[in-house]
Amino acid sequence: MTTTQTFADTVSRMWATRPPRIPAEQGGNAKIAGVCEGIGARYQIDPTIVRVLFVVSLFTFGGGLAAYLLAWMCMPRYGMTTAPITAISRRKETLSPPESRERTAGWWLLIFFILTFGSFGTEGALFSSGLLAVGLLLGTWWLLHQRTPQPPAGLLAEREEPAPTMSAPVDLSGYYPAEGTAFPPGRETPPSWDPLGTAPFAWDLPEPGLPPQPVRRKPRIWPWVALGLVGALSAATIAVGVFGTYLYQNDEIGRDLTFTPAAEAELQDHYQGEIGSLEVDLRQLPPLDDSHTVRVEGGLGPVNVHLPSAIPVTLTCEEGLGEMDCAEGTYNDRSPGGTLTLQVEGGIGPVKVTVPRDLPAQD
Repeated sequence: MTTTQTFADTVSRMWATRPPRIPAEQGGNAKIAGVCEGIGARYQIDPTIVRVLFVVSLFTFGGGLAAYLLAWMCMPRYGMTTAPITAISRRKETLSPPESRERTAGWWLLIFFILTFGSFGTEGALFSSGLLAVGLLLGTWWLLHQRTPQPPAGLLAEREEPAPTMSAPVDLSGYYPAEGTAFPPGRETPPSWDPLGTAPFAWDLPEPGLPPQPVRRKPRIWPWVALGLVGALSAATIAVGVFGTYLYQNDEIGRDLTFTPAAEAELQDHYQGEIGSLEVDLRQLPPLDDSHTVRVEGGLGPVNVHLPSAIPVTLTCEEGLGEMDCAEGTYNDRSPGGTLTLQVEGGIGPVKVTVPRDLPAQD
């Protein structure tokens, strides 16, 4: 008996088995949000190839950023079933803490996607560079699904209709589910925290799951999204044109930035991240003669800040689109010299502020 699968069936199956995002904090070799890592794991291709395709589309016709943001919106974290785009369509009180963070990210991603979807042509005519990139993304996704329709076992979180998985096992032991979620079903290796991990006969014990969430009626938000789209399109062409010019003219774009001031005169008032990682290492600073206020602002990539151990520090933190490991407070206030007021603002990517082990927060 031959079963004919319609176009709608294929699209539905593509969505049901779409890849998860695997960011760096969950074991992926991710540069930004884990989109390319997740695509590589789902369709068993080198994630570097996926990254190259996104970068090439960004610098050829300028729509790669919109395509990447769309993929980010539609892909849940590894271990989760809720993607940012689906989280914003649900009431906030029905979401778990990890899903609430995805909801916040979803609204920001939707705004940035709208702003990067269109731009001006050389003759002043409006066209959508993002439309071509999104079309290529969807076409490539279709081809990848035709090549590998079944996901590896243990990659997708448990859903209402489990999908058939690959017959050959795939090593996913380096990946960890999002905080507050369980390991996806089908993993052949136990979690690293499992005391029975050395006993193969105990690997089939069920993972602890989340408590059932109450089912509530979905709010009608799409009219508001449509109004936001109309308002944002008026500013999208100017914003994207300026952003594209900035990408091509600024030589700081597209590389990692590292700052290690070793004297008070080398200390800058503002450290700005671009596309790539930003590291600000203040551990070599001697005591300050005067007090300083320094702002560290993330861009499109991870941010790492190392606090000094011989300077009074007042730390404030402001979240962006990404995980933030930053404990506000006053540190080392008994040290001599001026006080360093450090303001850390997240961008699009994870933020980590490292405090010396012998430097606890005072309040």
